[in-house]
Amino acid sequence: MRAALVICSLLLLAACEPIGPLPGRALSGEVVPAPEDWDEVDDAEVVQIEMVGPYSVNIWGVAAGDAYYIAAGQGDETRWVNRIRRSDEVRLRVEEDVYELRAIEVTDQAELQVVGEAYADKYDLEAEEDFPDVIVYRLEPRTAQ
Repeated sequence: MRAALVICSLLLLAACEPIGPLPGRALSGEVVPAPEDWDEVDDAEVVQIEMVGPYSVNIWGVAAGDAYYIAAGQGDETRWVNRIRRSDEVRLRVEEDVYELRAIEVTDQAELQVVGEAYADKYDLEAEEDFPDVIVYRLEPRTAQ
């Protein structure tokens, strides 16, 4: 009986959205256009990002300048980074709104500095010390193909 309960629980979790550090599948919510000003949604401490799979995780994100950013603190060792490298199409959920976006890896040092400062301010971090292998993505609206 106990084994059946554990199996049922695991099956339910596999079909769910992310819970804490556990990944989930497709995100629910209303698909809406990306905001003109990402500062409008920057109050959310934790957001969810969905990648190919579908595979979704809880993550920290920041608005900086006119864009929204997510970062992988463990760099290439982060599972979702490899999924974004397979397909840059992502879905970001903030509260109940879902934005269909593209994740573009940031390599420009000036932009990385601005994003690092935004993370440090929002989450009270020492960005370079806490995340030496960080990979940062700028989220942009998808363009019609």
